[in-house]
Amino acid sequence: MEKMKLTMEEIKDTEGKEYILRDTDRITIGRFTLLERNLGQKNMMIRLRFYKKDRILLREALKIMTRSFLKDGSIYKVNVLVADEVSTLPFTELGYTLEGILVGNRYENSLISNEYIFGTDQTRFNQLKEFKLLALDGERVHLSLASPEKAQDYLQYYMENREFLRPYEPQRSPEFYTLEGQRKSLEESFKQYMNGQAINFGVYLEGKLIGKVQLSNLVYGGLRSAHLGYALHRDFEGKGLMQDALQAVIHYAEEELMLHRLEASTLLFNERSQKVLKKLGFTYVGKNEKYLYINGKWQDHYTFSLILNG
Repeated sequence: MEKMKLTMEEIKDTEGKEYILRDTDRITIGRFTLLERNLGQKNMMIRLRFYKKDRILLREALKIMTRSFLKDGSIYKVNVLVADEVSTLPFTELGYTLEGILVGNRYENSLISNEYIFGTDQTRFNQLKEFKLLALDGERVHLSLASPEKAQDYLQYYMENREFLRPYEPQRSPEFYTLEGQRKSLEESFKQYMNGQAINFGVYLEGKLIGKVQLSNLVYGGLRSAHLGYALHRDFEGKGLMQDALQAVIHYAEEELMLHRLEASTLLFNERSQKVLKKLGFTYVGKNEKYLYINGKWQDHYTFSLILNG
């Protein structure tokens, strides 16, 4: 692949606060504004506007910007504000972490939208040249971390399973079944991942999202446990695919997270799910009355557990 030769140029008469990003053909592909530079604290904040829907191009532009900010050692920490429709992958691939979501912080073309705050530092950027979002592989399925740029995959999944999932999930607002609604939901799950509270995986088969697996209520210390939740596309039941996905997640929870115990709960009538848990080695703990608010009412659940370490 031909190496990209992107450039960043200071805009005249802006006192070093405004820059333009250009591609090989000298076409403007973005610009950024220096909002704050604190040499005492060795940090800076910029707002980036990127005009191309090209993830690779954005990654290269971000790499050039970050390298130029950190190269002389006067700045250690870089924060970037960016519109929420921009792909988050170029940031996470370069070692940036999502540090916050500013709700309703951007007004443009009569529309109000959110902004992400991504941050990295000199050590992380130099040592982690390429940081991959969490991904796991089963024997037949691939699991990848749920993130906002995958909203279209999740919208299609929910539209195809809207009625099928209704008895098993909380009631959803009409907005949930829109692209923007999925982006908001994935923003929240991505933030939970960054904060170490939960890990949400999408389950893919040949590029199609066919299910979800979640590790939630992650607790460390003396407890070292998590709750396991999952759902599968109606057209892929009975093929062993969810068992394949769950085996990969259980292995990750045991070997990487070093968890001691997993807990999972099913509705009383969900015999298929109960059989999957038993095949995976879960044991029945008991009946939890009025455990979760599902499909508009508090419903009883059977709870199962699996001991991993110790």
